[in-house]
Amino acid sequence: MTSMDPMEALSMTKAECRTAFLRQNGEQYDKIVVGAIIILTDEENEERILVLKRAAHEEILPNIWEIPGGKAEDTDATILDALKREVHEETSLTVTKVYGAVTSFGYRMKKVIPPNEDGGEEETVWSSSLQLNFACEVAEPLDLAINPEEHSESGFVHCREVFNRELEMTEQMRAVVLEALSDPTMWRRPDLLALAQVPYVGDL
Repeated sequence: MTSMDPMEALSMTKAECRTAFLRQNGEQYDKIVVGAIIILTDEENEERILVLKRAAHEEILPNIWEIPGGKAEDTDATILDALKREVHEETSLTVTKVYGAVTSFGYRMKKVIPPNEDGGEEETVWSSSLQLNFACEVAEPLDLAINPEEHSESGFVHCREVFNRELEMTEQMRAVVLEALSDPTMWRRPDLLALAQVPYVGDL
């Protein structure tokens, strides 16, 4: 497996990204997912990160908190375009700058397909995804509006709420959020990111 800087993915197409970022077994991921780290400083000078709660009717991970993001599509010219589109679709916010990359992670999801009308057996299908996470700046004013088809709640939460497990998240997502909140280069000194290399981490 080749180790690459996820920032290089921003100028790639989805197909190019699948070729460049491989699973540990050397195979391509089925899907490329993008995630946006959006951090603001509140009136008490404390950092808060934007998270969304997945809708209760979602088939996969209902009621779980996550950062904005979603799948890159074939129609996205680049991964950066996918990131901008997903953030706008889920929050109505506009990404104006990408500061740097937070640790990426791979995961597998199972989908059970019921028998068709002609009979047959239930089928289980597994798919692999790579999530590339980026610290972003968004345009003001922050007219946040979530899509109720995908999420039921949103909020800028403090690090302690994530660390103390007050919000239900996957452990991979929790690690990404805590990493971003603990690293001031993600939101205060973007110029320092040029000195840091963020490795690609796959777990499949």
